[in-house]
Amino acid sequence: MPRLIPRFVLTLALVLPGASVIAQPASFSPAYWQQQRRYTDVDVMAVGNASDRAYVFKPARAAAGLPLVIFNHGWLGMNPKNFGGLIDLMVRRGSVVIYPVYQDGDKTAPQQITRKAANAAARALTVLDAMNPGLIDRNKVLYWGFSMGATISLNLALDPAGYGLPAPTALMLVSPGDAHHVAHGERAASIIGPVESLPSRLPVLMVSGAADTGIGVPTARAIAARLCHVPAEHRNLMLLPSDTDEGRKVMAGHGAPGSPDSRYDFPDSSAAVPAQIAGTEDFEASASLNQLDFHGFWRLSLGLLDHVSTGADVSILFSRTAPENRYLGTWPSGKPFAEARIEDPCRH
Repeated sequence: MPRLIPRFVLTLALVLPGASVIAQPASFSPAYWQQQRRYTDVDVMAVGNASDRAYVFKPARAAAGLPLVIFNHGWLGMNPKNFGGLIDLMVRRGSVVIYPVYQDGDKTAPQQITRKAANAAARALTVLDAMNPGLIDRNKVLYWGFSMGATISLNLALDPAGYGLPAPTALMLVSPGDAHHVAHGERAASIIGPVESLPSRLPVLMVSGAADTGIGVPTARAIAARLCHVPAEHRNLMLLPSDTDEGRKVMAGHGAPGSPDSRYDFPDSSAAVPAQIAGTEDFEASASLNQLDFHGFWRLSLGLLDHVSTGADVSILFSRTAPENRYLGTWPSGKPFAEARIEDPCRH
């Protein structure tokens, strides 16, 4: 990969007379992310109903050739509210997001969800292309998945044509999960496909909260150990830590990647949805939205999306040594937040 550092990871440099340049990691503050938004409002469309539904979010009055994000949620996460903050940011920066529902609660077996997510996304794409020809560029596609959705994304990437979907340009797996985390008996059989056959040139970025020791960490490590055929510069596994300071606490558990936004609260996947979501200046405050998002989950997700969209270099995201890739900002007191940990099971 080229070694240029893209705009989203520019560093600040302090230059003193007679001294060398000292690079400091960029600040991915809420204000930084607010300034990243190019579009004001988000158009909304629902294709299908119940478990066959997919939501389509696109920038209002957008130009053609936008990148596509197929956003696969976790188990029972049919309502996009919990990831509304990230979806809103992705769209208002200039992407189209398709969010398959794929579940009828616990009635849907884990072994069905990859196909159901694919079918819903493919139908939504067909409708979107008919209504807005040329809006998306099928050569610019990010598969993004959380928990069981990470496994769905991985499975889709193994055979995108077979699922009727455009091939991914990159793959973002967040706190991945498997069937035994949500089901028992025969329904608990693993749904993770033959990851050893994943294209070796496909960038795969995995990240989990370090305290997610029941689901995200062990599953991510198991997947990473099966991806050693992918060159080191195209894969990475990052664990984001919990931390405390002056009575404040940020926990890096399984729910850490959530970024709730009540404007995206669609609890009934057969009900009508608003045609448009008006933009806001701020992000909705919640216990789940914190340093781990701004400097971790969002930085990684949107950095990878920049690569999909513009070909921006992402070598920093796959670095195992760069301080910028472990830095998670500072507490209000000025104390640095604990650094991310980066693992490579293929070194041994």
